Amino acid sequence: QEREANKEMVVYLIDASPRMFTPANAAKPDEKQETHFHTIVNCITQSLKMQIIGRSRDEVAICFFNTKEKKNLQELAGVYVYNVTEREQLDRPDARLIKEFSCVEDSFMNNIGSRYGITSGSRENTLYNALWVAQALLRKGSVKTVSKRILIFTNEDDPFGGITGAAKTDMIRTTIQRAKDAQDLGLSIELLPLSRPDEDFNMSLFYADLIGLEGDEVVQYVPSAGEKLEDMTDQLRKRMMKKRKVKTLSFAITNDVCIEVNTYALIRPTAPGDDYVA
Repeated sequence: QEREANKEMVVYLIDASPRMFTPANAAKPDEKQETHFHTIVNCITQSLKMQIIGRSRDEVAICFFNTKEKKNLQELAGVYVYNVTEREQLDRPDARLIKEFSCVEDSFMNNIGSRYGITSGSRENTLYNALWVAQALLRKGSVKTVSKRILIFTNEDDPFGGITGAAKTDMIRTTIQRAKDAQDLGLSIELLPLSRPDEDFNMSLFYADLIGLEGDEVVQYVPSAGEKLEDMTDQLRKRMMKKRKVKTLSFAITNDVCIEVNTYALIRPTAPGDDYVA
């Protein structure tokens, strides 16, 4: 069969609710307090730098949800697609994107804003909206030739905890169905959970069902409370540096039985991309 394309499209889906701007670590006299939002911005910045050097054909989009302002082609509330001029929303990362995104926290509250997206008495579901926008961003290109992924960053393990009854049941059902529809189209959805200083992230409340995890698979997704920047950066690097198929071989045993085997390159040369970050 044809060689598998060595290209990936990724949407970074970042929670921007007020809880993401609370301290990520328990207070220590000699330690600077950092928020989870700050941690994720630095983490993604480092990932983009590695991409631009080692995997320059890959394309990325950055999307915040639970925002006061909205900026997306679908005009959905609470979702803001971040970008820089002269660049498509889903495109190869460049030096300008990395430089401006690394400083996004300085002007975030004034230009984009933070809010609780799913609240009692409201029918707005910003997580559902975010998944819809992310899926639309990944619409170009065929899943047969491009790997498409959505990476969600949040420290809220129960996004529907503020509502009850039938409204909550309905929102959970429609959001999980939204994720399943995206997965059925060949999109991979992954989560990088952040535990708050006073409690660990509980995957079983909602996100295990959203991304389709069972049993022992849940454990690898849960970092310890107060996760450090370098640990989260390493987690993201492991998510991004997946083995990529070289080709797929099909062995026909009989007319009705066929075995399919994927082949991988264990070692391959890496050349610097066309762009670089000073």
